[in-house]
Amino acid sequence: MWAILKGRGGAFIASSCVLLAAGGFVAYGLGLLEGPDRHMTGYHAIFSSANGLNNGADVDLGGVTVGRVRSITLNPETAVVDVLFAVQDDLKLPEDTAVAIAAPTIGGDNALQLLPGKAGRVLAAGATILDAHPLLSLEQQISNYIFGAGKL
Repeated sequence: MWAILKGRGGAFIASSCVLLAAGGFVAYGLGLLEGPDRHMTGYHAIFSSANGLNNGADVDLGGVTVGRVRSITLNPETAVVDVLFAVQDDLKLPEDTAVAIAAPTIGGDNALQLLPGKAGRVLAAGATILDAHPLLSLEQQISNYIFGAGKL
């Protein structure tokens, strides 16, 4: 067996293995170039304030991360905030979906929470959600609990 690897056959086998490994790395690299958003659908949400929300924040539905915030921009003419976010392609959002900025846990980073409605029709890709609720301060949440019959 070792005699085969010493001659031209061995050089051919070794070269083939190296080229195969290099091809695998190239294929893997091309997959990374497509990025994590290749199977995502983008939507917009309009907020009066995006306080506490950052680019790259999670987009959650029912406690499960289903996407990411792509950008947060202020419209200087209307003084509203446009949040562009992307969710998984297979997730179809009803037309009456609402969004809110909230922290999933007390010590956690804020996330964009999807609150799906019950409409039969779904939002088109790139649609804008106007039913958006900004982050409530801790003081406001406590006040709502005390004076709102225990409802947060």
